[in-house]
Amino acid sequence: MENARLCLLCLLGSGLILLGTPEPAPELRPPPSPPGHSREETELVRGWGGASRGFPAPPRLSWVPWCEPREPCAVRRGARIGKLCSCPRGTSCNLFILKCS
Repeated sequence: MENARLCLLCLLGSGLILLGTPEPAPELRPPPSPPGHSREETELVRGWGGASRGFPAPPRLSWVPWCEPREPCAVRRGARIGKLCSCPRGTSCNLFILKCS
């Protein structure tokens, strides 16, 4: 008699747990991929986003273009000097004339 009550109590408890687990909301599910495309391809296309819509790529702040020798490499704005480009090997930016030499 005790075993029957214990089994009934376990079944009832597991049934309540299964009823209490929520199903994921439909708006949180990933959208279905178009026919002929895998989900990985769809995610890659979403990652490109800006390039596929015609937006320019964001500037890379740490990248500075290369200059030619005797080309302006910096610009003076008051007391500050801004770098325009990096001089090639063997040359350096002369801060007096602001050119690669």
